[in-house]
Amino acid sequence: MTNINNQTQTARRITLHYSAAFAVFFAAFCMIRSFISVYLLDRGFSYTQVGIITGIHMFVAAAIQPNYSLILDHFPKLGLRRFVALCCIPAVLCSLLTFVLPANLLFFIPLYLIFGLCEVGLQSLMVSIGMEYVNAGIPVNAGVGRGFASVGYGIANLGLGFLIVRFGSPVSQKLNVALMLLLAILIMTMPDANALRTVDETEREKDEAPSDDLFHFLRNNHVFALFSLSVICIFFAHSIVNTYMPNVAGQFGLKSDFTGLLNSIAAFLELIPMMLFSQISKRISPLKLLYISAVFFSVKILTATLAVNAGGLILSQSMQILAYALFAMASIYFTNQAVRPHNRVMAQGLLVGANEAGFMLGSMIGGFVLDHATIRVLLWMGVIVSIIGSVLMITAVTKFKRANLS
Repeated sequence: MTNINNQTQTARRITLHYSAAFAVFFAAFCMIRSFISVYLLDRGFSYTQVGIITGIHMFVAAAIQPNYSLILDHFPKLGLRRFVALCCIPAVLCSLLTFVLPANLLFFIPLYLIFGLCEVGLQSLMVSIGMEYVNAGIPVNAGVGRGFASVGYGIANLGLGFLIVRFGSPVSQKLNVALMLLLAILIMTMPDANALRTVDETEREKDEAPSDDLFHFLRNNHVFALFSLSVICIFFAHSIVNTYMPNVAGQFGLKSDFTGLLNSIAAFLELIPMMLFSQISKRISPLKLLYISAVFFSVKILTATLAVNAGGLILSQSMQILAYALFAMASIYFTNQAVRPHNRVMAQGLLVGANEAGFMLGSMIGGFVLDHATIRVLLWMGVIVSIIGSVLMITAVTKFKRANLS
């Protein structure tokens, strides 16, 4: 009984520590991602140039994430936590360089390439840190961790929107420096999952076996490959609303502070299903939750497209509770079940990589469209692609469900 109580207390402490780290990470993520178009436009870049910088930045983040597992395989003593902490250093240096380098593609493409590698690209590893404890038999509540991440993102969005109006967009880079340094400290002070492992050594060997290469993994996981394709389509549309929300809100004469409010509404609403995911998933399976989220991703962008005032945008952002909020946790558990243990880090990386690939395409194509057409044209393009993604996701989940019943 004492051992069970000690294990529960340990899990609670780690959950709180992990939640704080995840919240700080997503607050830093907000500094680089949420107002990227506002910051780059303020520096004098055109919409097309913003699309190019953002697209390259997201492409790198998407491409590197499935390959992090291969890097860690070559340096097994480094471990997830040390690797994440080391990546914080170049991200801090890049933020500092934005204050001394001129606004030129020659300088800013490499800077945002490194942001993609060493900051935005860490999403899958932050998820994998939590799952590392779960797979070691420590009942860490990953849903609470991801919920706190949304709190961090929401507070950062709300605060940054007002700070940009008052002090200008460069304030985001200053805050990024402080947040990434804090993240490194929090990650390095987390306990080692293997030292606390409660599952047997056979399971540990399965978890620590070398990952398959990406081509071999996709060839042998057709359903997961289809699921990843659906994520690319859905997040193509999702990125249009997120990246170009200042333009969407600008139709109605709304400024950056309102954009921050909209992003905060979405982030805070995510908190409810994420924090309660373990309870929700006992009543509704993660597969059914993915069905619901697939539908509401498309309903969300359609609502934003049809909006005629600020109220319509608030309604659209409110649908985050049934769209991204359910997807964020259900997809993690789906991925953890859909692949073999030694491929879990790669699969989580591929999932976030697909997310980033969608964002990349949405940002690049979005920037080009806005230089030649209106925001409404871009939004309708997003609606069409999102519906395609929703259909693909439902198809992939259904195939996985049937394969496991047969």
